[in-house]
This record gives sequence, structure tokens and C-alpha cells, in this order.
Amino acid sequence: MPDEQNEFAAVAGEFRKFSDEMKNPVVVGALLHRLSEERSSSNLVLKEINAKLDRLLALEARIGELEKRFDLGSVGAAGAEVMLPEVDENIVAFVRSQKRACAEEVQRHFNYRGRNAASSRLNRLVQLGVLAKNQVGKKMYFIALNPHSSAMK
Repeated sequence: MPDEQNEFAAVAGEFRKFSDEMKNPVVVGALLHRLSEERSSSNLVLKEINAKLDRLLALEARIGELEKRFDLGSVGAAGAEVMLPEVDENIVAFVRSQKRACAEEVQRHFNYRGRNAASSRLNRLVQLGVLAKNQVGKKMYFIALNPHSSAMK
């Protein structure tokens, strides 16, 4: 109990001292000056945050435009007729006739030395949107997408 009384007396003494200091106009002026500096500092931080948010919004708008362009470009490429070399046309015709084909089957049919050449051509046709690929177990099978996507002979 005596500790609480001593603590209360100490706090009351500090309050009286602070109250007496508040009567001094120099102390009040110093506190108001410090308050003004803190407010200026806070406003500067808020301006920086607003500038960064504006930049983020501008970047977001730019990303949206680029995504729209990319989507339109890929739709345009998928909708347009793709001109293919004769070898690729033959590969697409082979895949259509088989309903699906893997790189090994294309390698055997077209007498490629390695599977890499067949796989490379098939993957390029996937990128062009002529074929699609599906994995079944360890093998990747390629399927013809659109019968009108190959070039006319």
C-alpha cells in the first residue's frame, strides 16, 4: 500500500510540474512548433504514399492493356489460317489419320533418326495452335485441333 501511495504522489507531482510548465508561453510555443513539424513530416509521408499508389495504378492499367493486347493477339493467331511447310502439313495429316500420335510414331513414320526432331516439330505445331498435346502416362500424345487450320495445298 505505501508503494501505491508513493507512486500516486510521484505521478501527482509530475502532473503539477507539467501544469506549471503549461503556464509558461515559451514551453507552449515550443510544443506547438514541435507539433507543426510532426504534422509536416506526416504530410510528406502521406504524399509519398499517394505518389506510390498513383504509380501502382498506372502500372496496373498498363498491365491490363498489355493483357488485352496479348489476348487479342492469341485469339487472332488461333482464328487465322496457319501456313505450314509441306513437312509439317504431312505431320498434321498423319496425326489426323491416327487420331492421336506421339513423337515415336512420327519418328518411325517419317524416318527421323531421333525422337528429338519429331518432338520439336510437334511442339512447334502446338505453339502455332494446330495441334494440342495430352500426357498419358509417360508419353505425350498430340491431337489435331481444327481441320481447317493447316494451309491449303
